[in-house]
Amino acid sequence: MTDDPRQPPQHQPTGPAHGHGSSSQGQPNIPAGWPKRGQRYGQPQGIPSHPNAVGLAPQGSIPPGSIPPGWPGRRPQDRIVLDPGKPTWMDLVTVLAYLLIFILGGAVLVTLIPGFREQFTEPDGTLNEGSFTFSINLISYSLLTVLALIACWKPFIASFRTFKQYGWLKIGLIPVIWFACIMVNALVVMAAGQPIKSANQLAIEEMTTQVAFLPMLLVTVFMAPFVEEYIFRHLMIGKLSRWINVWVCVVISMVLFALIHFLSTGFNFDPVQVIPYLTLAAAITVAYVLTGKSLAYATILHVFNNLVSIIVAYTLLPLLPEGM
Repeated sequence: MTDDPRQPPQHQPTGPAHGHGSSSQGQPNIPAGWPKRGQRYGQPQGIPSHPNAVGLAPQGSIPPGSIPPGWPGRRPQDRIVLDPGKPTWMDLVTVLAYLLIFILGGAVLVTLIPGFREQFTEPDGTLNEGSFTFSINLISYSLLTVLALIACWKPFIASFRTFKQYGWLKIGLIPVIWFACIMVNALVVMAAGQPIKSANQLAIEEMTTQVAFLPMLLVTVFMAPFVEEYIFRHLMIGKLSRWINVWVCVVISMVLFALIHFLSTGFNFDPVQVIPYLTLAAAITVAYVLTGKSLAYATILHVFNNLVSIIVAYTLLPLLPEGM
């Protein structure tokens, strides 16, 4: 401090203020990327400001109106991509059960239960084929649904996260995708010149004339789609794509999904009959991949397709002329 009264008092510099918001020089902390005091936005540090260049930034600097690096701002949302997880022993058990029941004909073991077949025999000794087949499917899909739920209930619930982004758009696209499949199938029917019905479709239509709506709804609309999406999407694409290109897995999934519906005929079918199943498989498979491998979205899309088909089969089909 000087003794000259004409000079302003001199203060000794103090140490850095304790706490947040101060730097070692006593200046407030400025986050990285923020303009320093006296520096205009858009002006690189070290370049002097020109009084006539208000609002202009030198070439190569951050353009006015954008958010510089380090500034707080709206963070772009990343697309949700779900992890189906690694294959588990429960996956193996479920796949083996599926192969045993549907591929190796293990479902017929149900008929060995004492008195089972007699439950579907008419007084004249004929077998009620529709109810008999449906009961076998009910038992088979009940077992497979329980196994699949045990194997994938966690990733299945987690896959509903896909609706956090563009949820209403994704929901609205479900009937749009279904309608697009119907239009493709209609074009195929027009090109073929006659209605195309596979043996699987004819069997389902026969069941609707002999089985009540609610049991049919349970198996055809909820159990079967969930099991099939677990096998053909969650496992064949979600988990298999860890080692194989995802679009190769897509092709494998689509082809096998379509062919499995002709298992009852020994894969003896008209090639045109496979088009509706390939169309549905393509729609569900692409939707599964684009929604971040969401098992929930694929299942809902499959459920919607089957629900409409069953409602039509129980309400409109009986009104049509015989043979249509």
